[in-house]
Amino acid sequence: MNEVLNSNFDAVYPRIENAINNAAFIAIDAEMSGIHTERDLKNSLFDTLNDRYTAWKRNIQQFVIVQFGITTFYRVPSKNAYKADSFTFYLFPRSIPLKNRQLSWEVEAMDFLYKHGFDFNKFLVGGISYIDEIDEKLMLDHITQGDIEDCLSLLSYDEEENFKECKSKVCEWISNKSENAPLKLETITPMVQYVLHKDLRNNYNDIWTTSDCKSIDVMKISGNAQDDLSKKNNLEDVLLDFYLGFSKVFKLLSSSKKMIIGHNILLDLMFMHQQFYKPLPDSYKEFKSNIHTLFPQIYDTKFLSFELRKLYSKDEVNWKINSLNILYEYFTTQGRIITYNSPEIIFNEEFSHKKNYHSAGWDSYFCGYIFVKMAHIFCVKKFGTGLEERIASHTELMSSVKDFINSINITRGNEIYMKLDGEDPVLSRPEWLHVKLKSPSLDIKQLMMKFSSYGSMDVMPFARRRVLVAVSNHNTASEILRQFKSSKELQVTRYNRIKHATSMTILLWSGAVLSGGILAWMLKNISKTYINQCIS
Repeated sequence: MNEVLNSNFDAVYPRIENAINNAAFIAIDAEMSGIHTERDLKNSLFDTLNDRYTAWKRNIQQFVIVQFGITTFYRVPSKNAYKADSFTFYLFPRSIPLKNRQLSWEVEAMDFLYKHGFDFNKFLVGGISYIDEIDEKLMLDHITQGDIEDCLSLLSYDEEENFKECKSKVCEWISNKSENAPLKLETITPMVQYVLHKDLRNNYNDIWTTSDCKSIDVMKISGNAQDDLSKKNNLEDVLLDFYLGFSKVFKLLSSSKKMIIGHNILLDLMFMHQQFYKPLPDSYKEFKSNIHTLFPQIYDTKFLSFELRKLYSKDEVNWKINSLNILYEYFTTQGRIITYNSPEIIFNEEFSHKKNYHSAGWDSYFCGYIFVKMAHIFCVKKFGTGLEERIASHTELMSSVKDFINSINITRGNEIYMKLDGEDPVLSRPEWLHVKLKSPSLDIKQLMMKFSSYGSMDVMPFARRRVLVAVSNHNTASEILRQFKSSKELQVTRYNRIKHATSMTILLWSGAVLSGGILAWMLKNISKTYINQCIS
């Protein structure tokens, strides 16, 4: 595993560029500083895709990606294998000139990352800078107009003290006529370096400055030499390059137009858009269009896993949940039977093989691994069992999953998914159920307890002693209708907007949504007064 920090980013960047350019496909993963601004935000079976996008946009805007993982997969010629090269990047939103950036953390996210080995010191001290296209243009404009080079007011207190200390050392060094050895100045930020470079070069004709990551070397030269050296050295490009940081990798990923693989990738894409490209648009359709332009070929392994389950019985494919770690464990153990003769994944042997879930680099590797295994299964189903005896080509593997390209899983999506390269599919969704409470002793809590055993559902207050119920599939809806057909406590029918309309204000999208899967937690947070109003 290649760990990339600010200190080694420039040295590793050529290798990253080479790996991306030569990859057959690229798997990604991101760890964030949080995802919930609203504590009670829940994915509901009542949601439309536009609702879901708007809610997530509102909730994630103040948070950032703090660790990004990339694994490139290169098809080994004449071998049934892919070579994987993984990178973990720590990212930090460093302040840029003329703009004070802010960072928010969700405490639960901090606790989660800490438990899974996230190094907060590396994040704070070694995190790589990044800026989106808006800030890149802002920086470029200020640099071009010369707003930065002579403006000491842009420096923080510590930066200004560092600048003054360095200037004092230079004055003392110059006054010592016998001292010809270069002077090394320790600088705390690239901004100090830039301003110091400019100040010294503009005020002294007989010196020149060079720099590395954290220091500047000052040397004495002849006056004529400075003009020649100036033509070969562009400090503005160096400064902008530093602040771009990881954004250069993002640009590489986009410009390569390679296949991007992710697991439950929607939030990753939304964070990448707002952090490295532009603020998220209000329009859901515009978001889809932007992502498709940036990354024309995306595969979501969570969506693929749902499609794969349709090919086998529960005994053959027996994972209970399709989280990334569960799927990886499955395909490296009992799942090896149904992936017989699938391509081997060769991990770079130079680096540690200690696997760590919820580390972005490792999760990107796990994601690419299960993608290859699932692609092989789809390939066998498409081209026949003869592939169990011969090597499937990369083209055959990718052809077998092409029907699922740009199809993005939606959590609790009620069998719907997002289609990035066109209109979202119109699927047959279970109709909402209209429930009338006939028994005075029956309340919403008891109703949910009665329905919860039939499957995933959401309940929404509708009118006096009436609620609407959304379920995850047709079987659940049919079973509830059948079981409660003759109930004396409640009346269950399929919801009809005209038949069930009342003079009261319908509470659909402003009402509280209660999720059967999180019943106990949600009930504690529902106002008793509100419930009584709904059922009294």
